[in-house]
Amino acid sequence: MPKALKREIRDLGGVLHERLLAAELAKLDAEFARWRAGELDAIDLSTLIHRFHEGPPRKLWIQFNTNDVGDLGWYLSKALADGTMRVDEFSVEALDFLGRK
Repeated sequence: MPKALKREIRDLGGVLHERLLAAELAKLDAEFARWRAGELDAIDLSTLIHRFHEGPPRKLWIQFNTNDVGDLGWYLSKALADGTMRVDEFSVEALDFLGRK
């Protein structure tokens, strides 16, 4: 596999990681909004922050902390299928690697 294609797959994996993490952070932000509205107390919010830290970000870090383009390719294919990533973000070579043309 050409180095440029490996780099693109890793870069696209970074984009996907960022998007998935941002989606999880938006959920946590909703809990902050509940706290600001008086629906949660500080202890409850702190518990949610702790659970968040131990949950989604850690899982995503483990998932994306790899140079294995095969694994990243699988995640990227799934993201194309579910709409998290768009076809126009990929080169023809990357789409070919993922089995999508």
